[in-house]
Amino acid sequence: MASDPQRVERLCVAGSFCLFDKKLRSSGNSSIVWGLLNLVIGVALIAGKSNWGAVSLLFGLALVAAGIYERTVRDPQVIIISAATMAVLALWDFTLIGMAAMGKVHLIAGGRTLFWAIAQAWGAYATWKTYSTYKTLLEKSDPLTVQQVRIYVDELKKSKPEQSVDLIQFEVNAGFAQGTKRYRLKPVEDLYLAVRYKSQLGSLQLEEVNFVPRSEVTLSAEGEKWMSKKIKASVQLGPLKLDKVTITPAMAARINPTARAISIGHT
Repeated sequence: MASDPQRVERLCVAGSFCLFDKKLRSSGNSSIVWGLLNLVIGVALIAGKSNWGAVSLLFGLALVAAGIYERTVRDPQVIIISAATMAVLALWDFTLIGMAAMGKVHLIAGGRTLFWAIAQAWGAYATWKTYSTYKTLLEKSDPLTVQQVRIYVDELKKSKPEQSVDLIQFEVNAGFAQGTKRYRLKPVEDLYLAVRYKSQLGSLQLEEVNFVPRSEVTLSAEGEKWMSKKIKASVQLGPLKLDKVTITPAMAARINPTARAISIGHT
């Protein structure tokens, strides 16, 4: 039976909102860290008899407050406040660099201040760009659906697919620049919850949340080469085709039951 398009769209919107929400919390954490760094710099400047330390303290407190606000408040206004705070902080750091060049202040963090200023300026711009997207998601998303999808996503990250009976996991080589992407699929009635992570240094960073009809997920084994008991394959995930997939025969069989037989034939 075909999946209800409106239901799929509703779940996809909820998934996108959950992803955005996690990014917003991460951005809030970053604002708090930047704020604490400025508090430390402010204290050091005051200890060095510099009146500019008070300004750094104020910016630090403002960033901590903005970070807490960003983590807890769910309103489009939070995007503007966060972007504006980061932009002002970047301007302040550039000002410190200019005053240091004139010999008026000493940069406690040295050359790292320039790196911070550039990162903050870019962060302010990237945050500001997301305003319309977040506003649209907030208007279109259903709170109950968002809460259910959030539970699904959290459970999926904590899960061990190899110990389950229906979860699917595979990896995609996205090239040197993007590294390895790990996909996990969870059956939700006639759909798959498809989650993509960036696998880096033993941790998983959430990058995408989507829902795809189970009938639109297929796997095709490719070649006869084995890699640590994994087979090479391509996976069709709705309209998206994933090449350079590595997957265990057991996981492959959960998508395509003939994949196990194919892998046995290649041993």
